[in-house]
Amino acid sequence: MRENDAIIRKLAACFDRQVALEGISLIRRQTITAQVITYILDLIKKGQVRPGERLPTEKQLTEELAVSRTCVREAIKSLESLQLISVRPKIGAIVLEPSPVALLNAEYLSTSAFMQQADSLIEFRKVLELGLVALAAEKSTEADWAAMREILAEQEAALRMDRSTPRADLLFHDAILKVNIRFHKAVAAATKNPLAIMVLQAISEPLVEVSRRTNEMPGVPEAGLRQHWAIYRAIRENNPEKARHAMRLHLQAAERNAHSLESAKDHATPPPPTDGAAAVHRSREESL
Repeated sequence: MRENDAIIRKLAACFDRQVALEGISLIRRQTITAQVITYILDLIKKGQVRPGERLPTEKQLTEELAVSRTCVREAIKSLESLQLISVRPKIGAIVLEPSPVALLNAEYLSTSAFMQQADSLIEFRKVLELGLVALAAEKSTEADWAAMREILAEQEAALRMDRSTPRADLLFHDAILKVNIRFHKAVAAATKNPLAIMVLQAISEPLVEVSRRTNEMPGVPEAGLRQHWAIYRAIRENNPEKARHAMRLHLQAAERNAHSLESAKDHATPPPPTDGAAAVHRSREESL
């Protein structure tokens, strides 16, 4: 009987892990699909593909953006449902004359996709990282603390970077983004659980996109540093409950920032479109 119970527990653990990984895969796919939609919208709004002309083929988009065909197909289907394009057999996707309502709906789709992704990611991170930080407080060693301090020092150095030009500002945000995610990776490594880093690696793509947007808000990078120091100190004190509390405050702040960002967009003039292809490439290249 005990042997059977053990087998059942192992099967249940495998099932739970598979469900979690499938959920991560869905979040990632939704993120990339939203970026493909943004890229195609930019082509239309900039006049690079005019009404009556054909969009790049599925194969071309897949190769240009370095994404899967599934994401490209989902993006095309969404744009077709909004009557921005018409997919014709043996011809491809033809751009239609865009109406203001169709473009507005497409922009809302992009915003809605971002918020769905952000909410799903933060919800998953609460489940994952609150457990990881408590485990890190129990198992971390002097080597782990030293690694975290080094990352925090790099984060402080990044906050002192020049931001006076658009190029310098871009370098600043890239540096902040990388060091932020490295800190969370260091927390996972301190758990001494090999699955912890694997799971954080799996959610790195959507995490990069959400963090990239929210870290552009005034004061967010500085607040992030303070929150990371609070998490580090709790881990260093080997205090799991204090560590969970510090991480919870950090994730709650991330949730507020994501919602504040979208709320501000609802009441502001839309900014100039960005280079969608570059954004897709960056989000795929960056990782934990």
